[in-house]
Amino acid sequence: MTDLPFDADPRGIWRAPGWGAPLHLEEVPTGRRLEFSGKKKRGRRLLAERAEVLADAQERLWAHQVAAADETRAAVMERLTSRVPQLTGDQRGRREQVLTAEVLEALRDVEQGPRVLLVLQGMDASGKGGTVKHVAGSMDPLGVSVTGFGRPTEAERREHYLRRVIRRLPAPGMVGVFDRSHYEDVLVPAVSGDLDADALAGRTETLRLFEDELVRRGFALVKVFLHLSPEEQLERLLSRLDRREKHWKYDPSDADARADFDTFRTVYSGLLEATDADWAPWHIVGADRKWYSRLAVQELLIAALEDLDLGWPRAGYDIDAERARLLQSWL
Repeated sequence: MTDLPFDADPRGIWRAPGWGAPLHLEEVPTGRRLEFSGKKKRGRRLLAERAEVLADAQERLWAHQVAAADETRAAVMERLTSRVPQLTGDQRGRREQVLTAEVLEALRDVEQGPRVLLVLQGMDASGKGGTVKHVAGSMDPLGVSVTGFGRPTEAERREHYLRRVIRRLPAPGMVGVFDRSHYEDVLVPAVSGDLDADALAGRTETLRLFEDELVRRGFALVKVFLHLSPEEQLERLLSRLDRREKHWKYDPSDADARADFDTFRTVYSGLLEATDADWAPWHIVGADRKWYSRLAVQELLIAALEDLDLGWPRAGYDIDAERARLLQSWL
């Protein structure tokens, strides 16, 4: 019998709505091993074992893109795009107004087709990089794209903030990972005070509509907030100063951001609640235990890939005939 890591369906364990409304992240535990029986040793073993399941599911996604029959492609896309409710006339007008002609034009160049996009957000030192290394690292690198979003360049500042995100979206058949994401362009100016309440609400609506458009193009979205306690963050940041090989990971701005920890947490609470949807769910995963948060993200990715319900493509040739040809090819 397969040893599954969690005692409940991972799709529901960490969902943001499960913590009530309005969401208050300070009330959500950061160190509990929700629905997990055992300790670190079992968690690490399962992370290694389930990496093979993740790699297999990712390979089926890539194989589907390369070799699936047209009718199979159409059926998969219909399942994916039907997750988002159809737009009414008024909603279409609102979509065009909020997303702007610039963004909609850029989205028109995004090819349709199934793919998975993992969005990782969290405070500094919450484990985003380690999660990418230990989870995404188990998949075939040819089928994975990883993007880390830092401060926008001067050229990026002169265009709509979603343009740089659209340029880095994964192609059909790929698993994409965003280490930080389009949420940074709302979060950071909100914390700094550059966005007032109306501007924050406008950008939040933009994010919701943007993600709706992604799902309509075949994206399966997995959004994870790695929820770190201020005590654990302090310990991790100090460890970067204590170890020479970790100095490069520390930036003096980390201390400034830590001073705004409560503000970041408050803004995150509003963002996660406002942008959660069944077709674009937010999962709040306690990150004080790195092995636990990595295992959780791995299982969420496996679930997203399994939800695509992709089998191995059928051969478009006569298998027996090709076997015979091969056996005769070097005689």
